[in-house]
This record gives sequence, C-alpha cells and structure tokens, in this order.
Amino acid sequence: MGKRAGNDDLTKIFRDLDEVTKDGSELSVGELVRTMESRGVGPFYVLTGMLVMFVGAIPGLPAMAGALLILLAAQTLRGKQGLWMPRWLRERKISGDKLRNGSEKARAVAAKLNPFIHERLTGLATGKLPSRIFAIFAALCGLGMILVGFIPGLPIALSLPLIALGIGLTGRDGAWVIAALVSLIPAVMLLITGL
Repeated sequence: MGKRAGNDDLTKIFRDLDEVTKDGSELSVGELVRTMESRGVGPFYVLTGMLVMFVGAIPGLPAMAGALLILLAAQTLRGKQGLWMPRWLRERKISGDKLRNGSEKARAVAAKLNPFIHERLTGLATGKLPSRIFAIFAALCGLGMILVGFIPGLPIALSLPLIALGIGLTGRDGAWVIAALVSLIPAVMLLITGL
C-alpha cells in the first residue's frame, strides 16, 4: 500500500467554501475561483465536479463550470498560471445558500473518500505531459457540460471522471487517474446518446 497523501486538502477546499458562503449571500464566479485557484488544478477539478453534482439545480451552473474548465485547460496548455475569465463570467452570481448546501454534501463525500487515496503510480499523476493531457480531458468534460447541461443527469455523469481526476492529481494517486479515464467511457456514451 502506498504512502497516504496529504488528503486533508480534499476536505479543506470545502471548508474554505463554507467560510465564504456562511452568510448565505450571493457569490460571484470570480470570488468562487479566487477561493480555490491557489490550491492548484486537482482541487479545482474536484470542487468543480462536486458542485455540478450537488448544486446542479442552479440554472446555467453546468455551462459556467464547463466554461471555467475550458478556460483553465487553455491556460494550462499555454503554460500560464492563474485563471483568466471574461467579465460576464467573472461577475455572474451564484446563490450562497445553494453553494453552502452543496459544499456540505461534497465535504461529507470527500471525507469518506480520504482513506482510499494514497500516493501510488505517481508517474500518472505528476509531470508536465500528464498535466497537459489532463487539461484536454477536463476541457472535453467542460465542453460536454456546456452542450448537455440542460439534460438532467448528463452533467453529473461528466462530473464523475472529473472528480476522480482531481482526486488523483491532489493525492498524487495514479489509481484514481486510471479510474477517471475508465469512468469517462460511459460518460462519453451517455453524451453521444444525449445528443
């Protein structure tokens, strides 16, 4: 069994989100991204996927998440740090109460997953080449969320491989990366069927 990774990061991103949404007021997409972007790409994928899964009832959320994933992928492929967003996306508001409720559910799931995350097969989860491949992977998930975001269930199916990928990158766990690639197959099939 591999060494346990620093998996507190997985639950801490949701604790951070709880902090910025504790008063229940609306939160802009820009504020949400600032809360998580310093944690790196892996936690960003986890948070984006889990928000789509648990807060997907907000109109337009899957499309916003998809746009963020594509923008992040573009900047990763260019070797840039941070996440640039157009003003219309940066200033878009999201319900703080819904975000907080979704965050609480996601944090509970993340805590249950922690014992299954270990540093293993790290070559699959680190390095410049894998990060570029995963950026394309995430962009495809994002594109799918934009295209089928209005069809119930399909954005959630696309968020599962994204979450698995984010867990693999956060915990330096190649087994989760493999799980992400495998879980993308039924997601793609659902996407093709949905279109």
